[in-house]
Amino acid sequence: MSPASRTPYNMVMPRDDRPSPGEREGVFGPGWSWAAFFTPWADGRPSPRYRWTLFETAAQAVDDLGRCLDDGNVGRRGALCSSVLRKRGAPRELVLCDAADWACVVHEVRAGIHVTEAADAYFTRWRTSMAGHRFTIINAGVPTVW
Repeated sequence: MSPASRTPYNMVMPRDDRPSPGEREGVFGPGWSWAAFFTPWADGRPSPRYRWTLFETAAQAVDDLGRCLDDGNVGRRGALCSSVLRKRGAPRELVLCDAADWACVVHEVRAGIHVTEAADAYFTRWRTSMAGHRFTIINAGVPTVW
């Protein structure tokens, strides 16, 4: 667990179909958060890992995601992805992709909206708008930020 985190990273991923701790606690906006979507280009709904914490700014959410990547909790090339993310910065929403393996989204959670709904909606909009670029992302060979 990163020293700056508010909850342990092992609580990010629901392990079965039961409601996760974040769903039970009702993490509602306003704020910023991030989520990782594994196999983002597969048919159907990707397998998400939600971050059950809200941050005041996008920069704080990006910093937390960077720490999680550095700790090796998302993807096998976490350190490389973290360095790409830090070079890019994050004044607003973004998506960090590592080929076809996963996509992390930093997203705003509007007032009264649950963190999972905000993450799912942002990811769905992004994936729809980027469908024509999917093979560019998959074949890039390096993590990319969109």
